[in-house]
Amino acid sequence: MKNVPQPGSHDSEVDYLAKYRQGEPNAFRHLVDAWRDRMLQFFYRLCWDRDRAEDLVQDLFLKLMVGSRHYRPEGRMSTFVYRVATNLWIDHYRQQRPRPRLQSFDQVLLPDDDTPSLPQFAGPDVPPPQELADSEERAAMRTAIERLTEPHRLVFELAVYQERPYHEISELLSIPVGTVKSRMHNAVAALKQMLGGRADESPRESTRDSARDPARASNVRRFRAGGAG
Repeated sequence: MKNVPQPGSHDSEVDYLAKYRQGEPNAFRHLVDAWRDRMLQFFYRLCWDRDRAEDLVQDLFLKLMVGSRHYRPEGRMSTFVYRVATNLWIDHYRQQRPRPRLQSFDQVLLPDDDTPSLPQFAGPDVPPPQELADSEERAAMRTAIERLTEPHRLVFELAVYQERPYHEISELLSIPVGTVKSRMHNAVAALKQMLGGRADESPRESTRDSARDPARASNVRRFRAGGAG
């Protein structure tokens, strides 16, 4: 099978949706091959439920397929994919929490009694031996991220794990860039406090885009390396 460029590679901005609209038969399959793993990790880190993440990925590609008839290749296809995925998650989250407690958008952490418990998995998804040594550290990071309120957690996910620039996150969430930076700073500060100062509070400037500058602590990199497994 022909290698399909993955998101983040130099050739990843092949506009498969435009090609699909133009009648190329394999274009949508190439889109799925290129984006499925990344989107699975995106949804999994937001819900910590493998089955639910799989369902959300399926819903995402269905929305992209149905919406392709109205798609206009104005800008980057990746931005369009993330917009659909982000809106899908926000809608799903609101449906799962129909009567949430009133919370300020400035509130960074959920109350202890309002934090969902992380599911325990058994079976085939056992990490390889080299990942077992730092499993406790990654679990601590997982629990800490779970404590973040949804606005801060979504910004953290998009900036750190999805490597989206701040100006794009601003567009995806329809909030000012200053609000994105504030939520990112507060999320990292809260994670640092929960992890005993092990996370780096200072965002690092990206050489590719000065608006991106997500925090890249050693704990974050280790947890990210664990992927969605």
